[in-house]
Amino acid sequence: MVEIGEQLKYFRQRKGMSQKQIAELLHVTPQTVSKWELNKSAPDYDQLIALSKIYRKSIDALLGQAKPSLLDYLADSQNFRNQYGVYSTNGGDKDGKDP
Repeated sequence: MVEIGEQLKYFRQRKGMSQKQIAELLHVTPQTVSKWELNKSAPDYDQLIALSKIYRKSIDALLGQAKPSLLDYLADSQNFRNQYGVYSTNGGDKDGKDP
């Protein structure tokens, strides 16, 4: 299970924002944002709602509870290969082993 801190850091970085920028929007210190991302503390309910709006993600996604989308699933190259029957090109059979 993904911890909230990992999710918060991931979404912040994807948005291209610094901890300081998030802190300013939420009226907290950058150290507070850092503690959230290190799982030393967690945002309160109102802060989660604000983060949800900033990152345009559901609270479930911020908490690591949302099911991954099909695009997230297919972004994993192994899942993509399995889903579409794309196998190794090393000359072996479909599981990558030589006959």
